[in-house]
Amino acid sequence: MIKYINTLKAYLLRCTIIYLLISNCLADELNENKIGLLEEYLSSVNNISFTFQQTTDDKSIKGWMIIEKPNKIRIEYEEPEDLIIIGNNHYLILYNANDNLTTNLENRGPWNILTNAEINLSNNRDDKNINGFVEEIKEIDMKDGKHLFYKILMKNNNSFFPPIILHTSIDPIKILGWSINDANKTYIKIIDIIKINEKELNKEVFELRQEDRNSGNVWVGPFNRAPANRNPDYR
Repeated sequence: MIKYINTLKAYLLRCTIIYLLISNCLADELNENKIGLLEEYLSSVNNISFTFQQTTDDKSIKGWMIIEKPNKIRIEYEEPEDLIIIGNNHYLILYNANDNLTTNLENRGPWNILTNAEINLSNNRDDKNINGFVEEIKEIDMKDGKHLFYKILMKNNNSFFPPIILHTSIDPIKILGWSINDANKTYIKIIDIIKINEKELNKEVFELRQEDRNSGNVWVGPFNRAPANRNPDYR
C-alpha cells in the first residue's frame, strides 16, 4: 500500500511538472506574439501628433506632442505651463518661454521606445540584438475590453534605463498612454491623435529659432497661445 502511494505521488509530481512546463511554454509563446504585435505597430509609425493629458502626483495638465523618427520630438502645454520640450537627434532642449531660458539634456531615455527608428524587443534580457527588454506584460479587463500593459526597459549601452509602462489596446493594437516611474509618477494618456504618418512635416517644428525667442511667438501647437509673457525680471 505504501509503495502504491509513493508511486502515485511520483506520478502526480511528474504530471504537475509537465503541466507547469507546458503552461510556461504557452505563456512564453503568447508573450512573444504580444511583443511582436507591439514591435510591428511601433515600427509602422514614422510620425505622429496628438493631444494628451499628463498627470503627476500634484497636478494634471493638457499637452500636445509631435514625434518624427528618428529621435525628433516636440511637446507643448496649455496655459499656464510655459515649458516647451524639443528633441532633435542627440539633444533635448527644455525651454522655459517666460524666462527665455534653455536647458540641454541628452536625448536618450525610456521615451526612445517612441522615437527610435528601429525597435527590437525581446523578453530575453541577454539578447544582444535588442534595444528594449520586455520585463512583464499584464492583460487587464477594462470597461471597453482587455488592455495590455508592457513594462519595457530601453537599452542604455550595457545597462538599461528605468522602465516605461506602455498602455495599449489589443484589437487593433495602438498606444493609449504610458507611465514613467519618475519622482513625479508621470502618466500620459493620449486624448486625440491629430495626424499620423504624414508624408511631409515642417522641420522647423523641431527647432527653437532665435527670432521666435526674441518675439515670444514660440508656440506651434494647437492651443492658440499668445506670445510668451516675459517675467518682470527677464533680461
